[in-house]
Amino acid sequence: ILGLASKTRFYQASTSELYGKVVEIPQSETTPFYPRSPYAVAKLYGYWITVNYREAYDMFAVNGILFNHESPLRGETFVTRKIT
Repeated sequence: ILGLASKTRFYQASTSELYGKVVEIPQSETTPFYPRSPYAVAKLYGYWITVNYREAYDMFAVNGILFNHESPLRGETFVTRKIT
């Protein structure tokens, strides 16, 4: 990626599991991370390595922290749509 840094835009999809044991509701960009599972710890590593590459190499590298989400537009084959 470094060799293509001037052309590359990197997006690291993460999870609300980073917050783990929630200390405030709602969470914000300043809420501390408190991961409570190996999955969350691995995602937190991905978060921080993305920050590191952005700052160290001046790359376009961003993190997205995704939460559970639903929509009435979700397909009928999904379990959450089957029970609603």
